[in-house]
Amino acid sequence: MKLVRVQTELGDTYIIAYDQKGEIDTVKIGEKELKVKYLGNGTRENEYLFEINGEIYSAFIEPDGTLIFNNKEFLRLDRIIELPVKEGERVEELIRGKEGEVVSPLFGRVVKIRVKEGDAVNKGQPLLSIEAMKAETVISSPISGIVQKIMVKEGQGVKKGDVLIIIK
Repeated sequence: MKLVRVQTELGDTYIIAYDQKGEIDTVKIGEKELKVKYLGNGTRENEYLFEINGEIYSAFIEPDGTLIFNNKEFLRLDRIIELPVKEGERVEELIRGKEGEVVSPLFGRVVKIRVKEGDAVNKGQPLLSIEAMKAETVISSPISGIVQKIMVKEGQGVKKGDVLIIIK
């Protein structure tokens, strides 16, 4: 089993678990479970055909990373990160554990950390500030919980998608 974090150009983050067994891959995104079978290349370069839960789909990858499905729906991926998985961990536990991660929405420098490890935080509470191009962006908590770990220090540079704080 593998686990990846996928971030779109719009800043949406998804945790996707997949397991490869024979010709069929089981892909889990949230509560959805998909059975995916790779059918081969399409009629043009960078086009691939898949059977997903019994239906045929084409996926075309443009040079800028945009994925086009069935020549109509599209998704621009910004970053894909494979996450480590320990033997025996269940997918549900892994995904639940990753939901408490607060990731950087932009490239910049951490200027102020407003919480410390062990603090109780509410959803929407400011956690830290990141400066980019002389503008300061306040990063707020996506959930209520306890700050388990602060992964950055004031003055540290961060990239879009870096884990800043873990809240449980």
